[in-house]
Amino acid sequence: MIWLFLLCFILILVVIILCIKIFLMQKSIGEIRSGFSEKLHTDTNTLITVFSRDKSVRLLAADINSQLKELRKQRHRFVQGDLELKNAITNISHDLRTPLTAINGYLDLLDDAPKNDDVKRYLDIIKNRTNALQQLTEELFRYSVITSPEHDALPEPVTVNSVLEESIAGFYAALQQRKITPVIRITEIPVCRTLNRAALSRVFSNLISNALKYSDGDLSITLVETGWITFSNTASALNEVQAAQLFDRFYTVENARKSTGLGLSIAKSLLEQMNGTMEAQYENGRLSISILLPEG
Repeated sequence: MIWLFLLCFILILVVIILCIKIFLMQKSIGEIRSGFSEKLHTDTNTLITVFSRDKSVRLLAADINSQLKELRKQRHRFVQGDLELKNAITNISHDLRTPLTAINGYLDLLDDAPKNDDVKRYLDIIKNRTNALQQLTEELFRYSVITSPEHDALPEPVTVNSVLEESIAGFYAALQQRKITPVIRITEIPVCRTLNRAALSRVFSNLISNALKYSDGDLSITLVETGWITFSNTASALNEVQAAQLFDRFYTVENARKSTGLGLSIAKSLLEQMNGTMEAQYENGRLSISILLPEG
């Protein structure tokens, strides 16, 4: 009887010890989980710390810390490389602007000089190519400025309806030239947000410009009272893979050779700086780009 009692006592003691051990391991795993989440979302050089004496748990924490160190190295290389690329773009585009301006000035002077038909045709070709190069240079310069850490877009109260209407009106001539009659559905309820007006106008302009590049001849623009804005058009020249890459820097498709591939990338960067979101969908030959503006 005593032996049975002793055996039960030992079993109960073992169960208690195992329960305590499981509890401590769960606590340590919780510490690792919360610590890992914190390190991923904050720019810090600290590592995950655990108070458990369990060898397996400490080895797990050590392995995670090792991967965190490598991740920080890769992140630092990426940030440094991205900054160097933007600085290079800024410098190159800035250096190109002065000679291009001078070239355009001399071309304007040549327009007034007497010339035969062949010379006139050649000058027109040179001028068109120079204007395209100047446009691409300006786009590169604006991109490097917009995406730089020093860029600060000050917010102000904005009525989104009016900004969208102004942007559409600014493209009236270009839309008419492409024989596009846009279908516009803008809510009569004022959609008021605290945003940077110039940045929002730039987002809309880049989205309409993108539609002009890829549209088969139609464009639908919708704004609802919740802040959802959708630009939709038929784009048979695209496919799902290309549509998914439209936000990538410098990505272009063949029928937009004069583009830097920065328009949508700039629009998305500006929108994210204002805490908005942008996404693209391509279904049944139709491209839809939707943006959601933040509340307030």
